[in-house]
Amino acid sequence: MKTHPIAELFPLLSDADLRDLADDIKENGLQQAVVKQGDILIDGRNRLAACELAGVEPTFCEYTGKDAAAYIVSVNLKRRHLTREQRDDVIRGLRAQGMTLEKVAKAVGVNEITVRRASHSTNVESEITNERGQSRPAHYAPREDKPHVAHATGDNEWYTPEPYAEAARSVMGKIDLDPASTPEANKVIKAERIFTADDNGLKQDWSGKLWINPPYASELVGKFIERLATSVESGAVTEALVLVNNATETKWFARLASISTLLCFPTGRVKFWHTEKDSASPLQGQAVAYIGKHGKRFAEEFKTFGMIVEIIR
Repeated sequence: MKTHPIAELFPLLSDADLRDLADDIKENGLQQAVVKQGDILIDGRNRLAACELAGVEPTFCEYTGKDAAAYIVSVNLKRRHLTREQRDDVIRGLRAQGMTLEKVAKAVGVNEITVRRASHSTNVESEITNERGQSRPAHYAPREDKPHVAHATGDNEWYTPEPYAEAARSVMGKIDLDPASTPEANKVIKAERIFTADDNGLKQDWSGKLWINPPYASELVGKFIERLATSVESGAVTEALVLVNNATETKWFARLASISTLLCFPTGRVKFWHTEKDSASPLQGQAVAYIGKHGKRFAEEFKTFGMIVEIIR
């Protein structure tokens, strides 16, 4: 079965995540049918590959709408937590397929200026082959000069799911401050004080017991971690829980680990939420760092999410 060229623009799951999906399908069955239009695959490349791995016969449904391209973009953007760079890759691919600036902007949910910027950020037209042997435009080539998360810009408006917030409050008793928040996010976190992007939390005083899910943009996350570290080392922050990407190869993650007591590596991806979008999991796993004297309490609360690792110095 051929795949619709727009569907090819979205990244496939990693081998590990594909195996996880295959295991889930084998245990629980295929929960969402693969979408096709005649003999063209519209949506469900990962589900189809996972069914093959699991030895499960896939189920199909027929797309009967009038705009397959818009449908593919819509379902993928709702389902996925794309970095800005990955989103721009999609924009460039849509433009290469002949979609107008206006149509791409509407499909992706950005303005035409953003589409124009993304469209002209690379002129490379040669092809490469990814690890699955599929031909992709050269701008999909991985860059080896930096850790993979160093290129992520992040969507900073994805919020912490309630189970993690509840567990954090159970560990610390309360949350005095969330320095990277919004009023909507704080309905779940329930911090006594928050700093929003307008407040610029990096310029404010941090103290007490903190919950922080910092912006995942590569130019910001390191600054928030460094600010946290200095606040802990000064004694102003007495206890903290931090939800970040498990970017163990980065300097900022090493800095976070240097002040942490325990780490939790959740099983599977954290399902973040947004007030105007469906919940979504990012493209890599997460970690929760605990800083404080109640390590045993943290381990008890967070072991339900995944593996607990003690930091030995």
